[in-house]
Amino acid sequence: MTTLISIPWFTPAYLAGGPIQSVYTMVNNCDDLEFKIITSNSDINNVPLENISVEKWTDFNKHTKVFYGDKQLSLFKHLQLLKSLKANAVFIIGIYSFRFTLLPILFSRSANIILSARGMLHPPALRQKAFKKKLYLTILKPILNWKKVSFHATDETEKTHIQSVIGNRAKIWVAQNIPNIRKTNVSYKLEGTINLLTVALIGPMKNHLQVLKSLKDCKYNVQYDICGPIYFPDYWNECLKIIQQLPSNVKVVHHGPIPPNELESFYANAHVFICPSQSENFGHALFEGLSAGKPLITSNNTPWNNLVKNNAGLNVEPISEQIKFAIDFFAVMNESEYSNWSKASKDYADNAVDIVEIKKAYHQMFHYNEV
Repeated sequence: MTTLISIPWFTPAYLAGGPIQSVYTMVNNCDDLEFKIITSNSDINNVPLENISVEKWTDFNKHTKVFYGDKQLSLFKHLQLLKSLKANAVFIIGIYSFRFTLLPILFSRSANIILSARGMLHPPALRQKAFKKKLYLTILKPILNWKKVSFHATDETEKTHIQSVIGNRAKIWVAQNIPNIRKTNVSYKLEGTINLLTVALIGPMKNHLQVLKSLKDCKYNVQYDICGPIYFPDYWNECLKIIQQLPSNVKVVHHGPIPPNELESFYANAHVFICPSQSENFGHALFEGLSAGKPLITSNNTPWNNLVKNNAGLNVEPISEQIKFAIDFFAVMNESEYSNWSKASKDYADNAVDIVEIKKAYHQMFHYNEV
């Protein structure tokens, strides 16, 4: 039996970040399931993808086919495609898309429709464009009840966030994301120097600005590499103003969006992965940093907590004073001290993921109400 996945963007798109990575790793690891993916032929910036076949089913792997639909074509054709497919489950990625969320909810023929919230119901996420989201969700909830839609959460915390918005009677599956594990060599660390890395969309949710503000009074030698598309230009302009005020011992380079398969050198060069997010549903890049042996500086608003207890990093409030303390903490380390924290970061990542159990959770979710 087939699981239909509806997602606005899929690889080789990568600018939308985590949701693409989540589906990519899931279909590559769950090789005993059959998937069909309906997506668009562009990235989040509406630039058409290269080297793909449009408006036809193409093989992604032995058990997965992808349909890259032209967003300029009529909704009628999209509806025809949804109605023609027989799937035992429909897995919808994201909440706010008319074409890729509402249409499959309303017109797919499966009795097992699962809506993957992907962090969109976390309180900090709901505070952005709050009125529009509240209105949309007010309209959406009766439709979800009518179609008996269940939800997918990646952990128990997200489950509580979904319940707070949808209600305690909502059926919610918990299945952790399957992450990408990086096996990167550890960078040599000199006392009084530190290489920082952030891989993320540039916008208020990721708190780049607070990181930059924390560097204004830094006394150590810092190389800060930022990889990611500028999602909020006004926010990045604020960041640029701070960058111009930084001391000469701090070097900041924005590399723009980097394809996932070209990030290896950035992880290899970094000592610490830093991203004190307002909210993370999973944080693929954060996990990849840990798995590469890079201690993490992040907020308490991600799944990656108790870092200091495990010598895997520091959880901080996303304000410049606490971020500065965390950066200084790692900057003063010598090679021996840093090496211990690097190894502990890898161990923390290894212990956080059980691929076999995660695959079992997806099996149970996709085969519920099988028809």
